[in-house]
Amino acid sequence: MASMAVPEPSVSGPPITIGRKSQRLAWALWIAVTLIGAVVGALVAWQVRDLAIAGPPSLADAFRYVATVLDGVVAAGAQWFVLRRYRLEVYWWVPASVAARLASVMVVIPSVLGLFVPPAGAGPITLATAVVSGASALAAAGLVVGTAQALVLRESGGNIAWAWIPATIVGGALAGALTTALSAQLYGLLPVATISLVAAAGALLSAASQAPVFLRLLR
Repeated sequence: MASMAVPEPSVSGPPITIGRKSQRLAWALWIAVTLIGAVVGALVAWQVRDLAIAGPPSLADAFRYVATVLDGVVAAGAQWFVLRRYRLEVYWWVPASVAARLASVMVVIPSVLGLFVPPAGAGPITLATAVVSGASALAAAGLVVGTAQALVLRESGGNIAWAWIPATIVGGALAGALTTALSAQLYGLLPVATISLVAAAGALLSAASQAPVFLRLLR
């Protein structure tokens, strides 16, 4: 994965122009690879976070950020292979995606979730509020990640790359709402099953929202 963070010589030729049948294949490939990368990345991050439990409390945040970076490298790296398969110039896709994810985890998501914390003595947060907060937090994260990725895609996709931003915001909002609601229903399952199902559900909605723009980039 480290080699993906280094600029490479430009590939010859424009992005691949694909027919209707190939469009369906590209659509399915983007969603499937994004889903697999998200699940594998989430499981790797889970293992890293588990190390923090046995370590000193002072290193808990460090382990959490390392887990976020590894999650991002695996997930974005999987997408990188699909984008490169269709000759899109996305050499900075992995570092841009990882940096945006890290900024979201460190600043954006906690800030948005803090807006939904009930005042002291107001009782526990309701499921409806939790779903709205999850959707809002991941929509805001989608703005950050989508902008970073759109800047990378613009080199080969032109102005259509800016449509990646609203698509990622919508995907983030849908993923945040569904995964928050789903997590509440999966209590009692093995952690590996819960993490896999939640990651897969979120990635499916996110990738499906981005897929129409992905296809436009190939035309």
